Amino acid sequence: MSVDNLSSFTYRAAVVAYAPIRRLIRPALSRRFPLRFCVRETLCTSWIPTMRLVAILMTLLAVGFASRAQASELTAAFEAACERTPDIPALAARRAEIGAKANAAEALLPGGPWATVLYRDDELTNDRGLREFRAEFDVPVWLRGERGAALASALTEGERLEAEITYRRLQVAKRVRDSYWAVEDARARIAVAERRRASASRLAQSQKGQTAAGQTELIESKLATAEARDADAELAGLRAELEEALIAFRVLTGVEPPRKFRELEAAMPPLHPRIDLRRRATEKAAADEALAWTVDRERPSVGVFSWNVDAPGLEPNANTIGVRARIPFAYDGVNQPKRAAAAAEVVAAQEELALAEREIAGETAQMRVRLEGARRRLTALEARRADLASVVDLTQAAQEAGQTPLNDLIRARLQLYEADLARATARVAIERARSDVNHALGLEP
Repeated sequence: MSVDNLSSFTYRAAVVAYAPIRRLIRPALSRRFPLRFCVRETLCTSWIPTMRLVAILMTLLAVGFASRAQASELTAAFEAACERTPDIPALAARRAEIGAKANAAEALLPGGPWATVLYRDDELTNDRGLREFRAEFDVPVWLRGERGAALASALTEGERLEAEITYRRLQVAKRVRDSYWAVEDARARIAVAERRRASASRLAQSQKGQTAAGQTELIESKLATAEARDADAELAGLRAELEEALIAFRVLTGVEPPRKFRELEAAMPPLHPRIDLRRRATEKAAADEALAWTVDRERPSVGVFSWNVDAPGLEPNANTIGVRARIPFAYDGVNQPKRAAAAAEVVAAQEELALAEREIAGETAQMRVRLEGARRRLTALEARRADLASVVDLTQAAQEAGQTPLNDLIRARLQLYEADLARATARVAIERARSDVNHALGLEP
């Protein structure tokens, strides 16, 4: 289990703890009017720590069982690649920011209080003895419904962040799968090339012995030797390709690729990470729109002030204490652009969601077709390979009987090698197609 997964437990537990508040908030997210309720966060915060603890324990158990059931040979390399991908740790670092926004929405005040101090006299002008001192202390006040709307915006942003992390992990999974199957394809081709080189070497040694004994012509020995050298050259090139693929896998994951990996075909999960991300983005846009309709003016403030004045004709050091209320009013010239922009974000998020649903459905269908095509191709290649193996056997028997020249046998063996190579790559293509199907379904390795 990666560090990233462990660090997400606390935040997700907090989201679960806020569930009662979300049930009050979410019905108003799609409304295009100010929220007409006030969330009583003070009644909920007393049991939030207990809910967080319960949620953390339940999440640990659920993720532990899920990880044990879904772990594969490629899981460790995939988790290592996630930790080495800068986007995922950067997104995970934003959990603290969103948690701070949620805490700010629960705060007693929407902002910090401020104090004003004023002193004036006429000592430098006419010096009639005017002395005035004024001190004021003001506190901002939440607008009606602002706390609930701000909390809803923070929670939906947190859910969108978690969905984006999951989607980025899926993108890393695609890169890890592709890198692994590049390694596996090179391994499969090397195995076939090694068999060809061994067979060509045996044939070259046999022909050399027969030429030395005067049983065959020197040209046949040269043909066999050339075939062996061609096999060596082919094997050297394939080994270089394997080393390149291994380097790419190590750079991506920091570990060696597993010796084997087989991905079983799985059913479509309830929700693809990309679709989940788009849905969360739509919810976030709706929450921001509700906040834009709620915060339609500057925040009011309430303050107290003290005024001390000493002037001719007044009582010396006259003190006055009063209360001041600042009540702002809404102004459409300011509100309409913000609300129009928020509504446009909702429409854009909805269109992105619809596009994601169409593309995911199409990609899944394409990958299933590719898998079925790879299976049919392998069946045909198996039949072709069996036919060519029979041709090699017959040609070798005829060549040993002196009825067929060695060049025909070498040509038949080369065709058999190409058939073996195509069959090996087709088998890897089937396994890779299974990975592509699982990726299209939104499954991690």
